[in-house]
Amino acid sequence: MIKSLKKSGIYMAFLSLALLFPQCEEKTEHNGRVPLVAVGDTYLYKDEVDILYAMSGLGTDSVAFYDDYIERWATDALFYSKAFENVASTAEIERMVESYRRSLILSLYQDALINQHLVPEISEAEVQEFYERNLVMFELEEPLVKGLLLKLPEKSPKMNDVRRWCMRRDIEDLENIEKYSISNAAVYESFPEEWRSMNSVVALTPLTLDQLYERLSQKKTIEFRDGGYIYFVGADTIVPKGGLKPLEMVAPEIVELLVNSKKANFIKEKKRALYNEAQSRGKVKRLDKNASEAAR
Repeated sequence: MIKSLKKSGIYMAFLSLALLFPQCEEKTEHNGRVPLVAVGDTYLYKDEVDILYAMSGLGTDSVAFYDDYIERWATDALFYSKAFENVASTAEIERMVESYRRSLILSLYQDALINQHLVPEISEAEVQEFYERNLVMFELEEPLVKGLLLKLPEKSPKMNDVRRWCMRRDIEDLENIEKYSISNAAVYESFPEEWRSMNSVVALTPLTLDQLYERLSQKKTIEFRDGGYIYFVGADTIVPKGGLKPLEMVAPEIVELLVNSKKANFIKEKKRALYNEAQSRGKVKRLDKNASEAAR
């Protein structure tokens, strides 16, 4: 692989630079690793790029891959060096790095505690209780619907059969519609067990939201023509704007909220227990006993 790399222009350019400064190269210990490029005292080694190349799964044109990666690595290293020289407040950067390090350590420790000691199982009763106590959270800004939408060219065959299937929509009818739609439908969406926003259905028709809602409110299945197509839209169930999102729809969201709440309470209890234990052992000593008085 390195033989192919030596043929590239970029590799030869960096090799030429290395020959111009042999003393610098001799002082650097690479511990048997093969350096491909250096920017200042920072090196990119062949084994690092070998791993990336293997992970890329390209399998061919290794020269192009190595050329591109070497150039990008060197460019990023140079740009970082330039940025480092021009950043005014290194103290601020150190403070930010330390703050991030602290947050990362705390986050990893909290995750470990939760994984080891907490199994936040949420019951259906808890989900139901949360839903009923927070109904305002689940008010709809647009109607929801369960049903189907079928768009067919006007001259499609067996139209009477299709019309009957769409009107009844039992299991056998839905199977017939699905088979029929494979070779005939311009659009077929079936969602008898899935809540969808009515706007997503409207987007597939020439109707407005108000028009579709009004028609489906009066009739379970509607049929209309437009632009050389026949549309069938069926609504098994509708929840109007201002109604409540069905519990089955928001249950996963509620479970996630409850799980996060239990995790937060668990960590809060751990912190409180840690503080109380440290205080009882004299590890925490209040030095500002009169602070509350002074604050007044």
